[in-house]
Amino acid sequence: MHFVYIDDSGDEQTRAYSALAIADIDWKDALACIKQYRRALKAAFGIFVTKELRATDFVAGRGRISNRVVTKYQRSIIFRDALRMVATLRGVRLFNAIAPKEQESLIFERLMNRININMERTGSNAVIIHDEGKDYTHLVRRLCVYNPIQSKFGQWPGGSPYKNIPLDHILEDIIFRKSEDSYFIQLADFCAFALFRNEHPWPAQHKYNLETAFEELHIICVPQCYAADPKKLGIIRGA
Repeated sequence: MHFVYIDDSGDEQTRAYSALAIADIDWKDALACIKQYRRALKAAFGIFVTKELRATDFVAGRGRISNRVVTKYQRSIIFRDALRMVATLRGVRLFNAIAPKEQESLIFERLMNRININMERTGSNAVIIHDEGKDYTHLVRRLCVYNPIQSKFGQWPGGSPYKNIPLDHILEDIIFRKSEDSYFIQLADFCAFALFRNEHPWPAQHKYNLETAFEELHIICVPQCYAADPKKLGIIRGA
């Protein structure tokens, strides 16, 4: 079984999602690595171990995260290093989606489908854990019963252009947690922000190279998720 932690990032025009998938047998080891990393940040920069780190505020220099001054430049280095740490977690996989904001339900649906297919191929199941704020419970419940998928060849055997393929490898309803209580959701937020800034760079942050930080995550992306992704990273995109 896999625990899949999801968070999103973006602005008024764009929505990006990242989903960190961690097998149950690797979960305790991953949590120990993250805790060790947070203790290292405490030792080096005084960053509070239990402080929630939200990517947007973190890289902008907002929020009291330490008893010391942690500059924007230092935060940009930490941000990239945190992504590098995520990529070293044993067995971790990263699913991503990005589209105009009006298509956020569509790409979340596609994200659920790709996670389900990946779980099926690897002989596993997924429990979805999402940051509080957006409630996709009814959407996922529907997909677990009725999920019409269009054939990429025009029709399925039997002649129908659509086939009902329920999400039978996603267990239970989505579990919603406060991001402040979950290191994994906070890291999913870091990944989603890195994706967003990679696709939509912000000129004011060019000097911190935040638009290239997503490169640290390439190794754990799942290219098979979306073959049409021009970056060959499996990033799911809108219509």
